[in-house]
Amino acid sequence: MAGQMLRRWESFYGAFDPVDAAIEAADPDQFSRHVFRCARGDLLGRLCSAADDDQAERICGILDDMMAESLETLRLVPSSTPEAPVSTELAESVRALREHGSERVRLLARGIVSGWEASVQDQDDGAKVTPATPMKKP
Repeated sequence: MAGQMLRRWESFYGAFDPVDAAIEAADPDQFSRHVFRCARGDLLGRLCSAADDDQAERICGILDDMMAESLETLRLVPSSTPEAPVSTELAESVRALREHGSERVRLLARGIVSGWEASVQDQDDGAKVTPATPMKKP
């Protein structure tokens, strides 16, 4: 089962990098993700060498929680405001997380994507130019 757990996370593990990059872009000093990267690397190593299914499941649960916390941080940092561009890699990664095995991760990812879509819609609506009403001649 440890192999199953690894496969479960394999397609989503790469999402951490663009999420971390977007968080750090807001303020590299305040939002450094170095410690989180090290912890995730350790967890991935432990998942690969998990002795039994229970241990593998616990590690996956921790990775799920780490992804949820990363998404929550992404949602809150200034870099995710409508004025900030969203990289293609970040958008694709977060969209893929809408299919994650953890309900919390799925909901957070869906909320972030919905927020992005709403901000794009708001920008589009605000950018529409309405023709001026012609002035009547006196």
